[in-house]
Amino acid sequence: MKRRGILTGLFITLTTMWGCKKPFTPEVINKPSNYLVVEGTLNTGGDTTTLKLSRTTQLNDTAKTQAENGAALYVEDNNNIRYSFIPESKGVYKAQLILQGSKTCTLHITTKDQQQYASDVIPVLTTPPIDSLQFTVLSNGLQFYTSTHDPTNTVKYYRWDYDETWEYVSFYQSRLKYVNDQIQYRDLATEDIYRCWAQAPALAIVVASTAGLSQSVINNEPVGYVDISSGKLAHGYSLLLKQYSLTKEAYEYWQKLKKNTEQLGSIFDAQPSDLKGNMHNVANSDEPVLGFVSASGITTKRILFDPTNLTLPGTSYFPPPYADECGKAFIPLDPTDSFDTRAHNKFSKGDSLLIEVEERKPDGKLIGYNYAQANCVDCRLKIKNGTNKRPSYWPGYL
Repeated sequence: MKRRGILTGLFITLTTMWGCKKPFTPEVINKPSNYLVVEGTLNTGGDTTTLKLSRTTQLNDTAKTQAENGAALYVEDNNNIRYSFIPESKGVYKAQLILQGSKTCTLHITTKDQQQYASDVIPVLTTPPIDSLQFTVLSNGLQFYTSTHDPTNTVKYYRWDYDETWEYVSFYQSRLKYVNDQIQYRDLATEDIYRCWAQAPALAIVVASTAGLSQSVINNEPVGYVDISSGKLAHGYSLLLKQYSLTKEAYEYWQKLKKNTEQLGSIFDAQPSDLKGNMHNVANSDEPVLGFVSASGITTKRILFDPTNLTLPGTSYFPPPYADECGKAFIPLDPTDSFDTRAHNKFSKGDSLLIEVEERKPDGKLIGYNYAQANCVDCRLKIKNGTNKRPSYWPGYL
């Protein structure tokens, strides 16, 4: 993606210098760019394997990738046992693979236009357990580290990725709801929309090698960083680390991909290198296919960060909407003969949500209700894919 930015910036600079009046489309944009992208690792341990297929797009296309739907996928091991994948939405395919007794396997893909793709022979690797996962508090966030070792001294190359889960809250807590043209009290035990959780995979590429060591031991490898300005640490944070074993070829692929995507920025940084994966078009070996598929056990470890037990430096960032967008409004009970109609017009569409009752002081007489726009009240609307369902691994004290 950074290569795309470099080409775009170069194009803008040239057109500005020369003052071109006619539109100019670089040749690279006109060239076909509809290459297959294969993402995922074959999980040899029996848990679900998820592969994602997509297509690259033109540089001037707003969509970075396009899902490849309607494909047929299967894995065949060295014992000629086949495992078929079940298609899901948006180019996602899943299967249960039992490859512990296999030495090698091959991935086969037939796309909806009947193009056939196959991987090189993939060695089936085991992955040692994660020994430890911990974090250190830095001046502006948390740095996570992991340690592992292979007692058999056969695994020399490792890769890690991780999923993040964090707790967040809405701007207001709603104690009321509008159902069937009636205002009711909300059951906060089951209907709370103030506290939510979001989950997302991390995009960083983390690999390490012990090939130059006498023992396959990894100590305190940095695997993830969370900046306090992200807002993810304000109410609770969880990191699920996943560890994979790699072949030398896979390790070199991920190293190049890391350089191409993370370390470009000046002429002194590593320059883009040609990425060659292990997937090929059976009938056309010259067609580029992006991705490197490995077959590996996946070991995991989870860590939780509790902000109530540790004071972080700096200021947390809280995602929008902000205070100036979340003004509290009031709907009066009087005149009572028109209240039902006014309440229906205000709350039936769901774009405004009730917060609490408003009482007159000092006698406590009900005079109306406070409300605000929905994304200031319902935490599920604050962050994409946010949910008010507490994760099973989330401690009750957070």
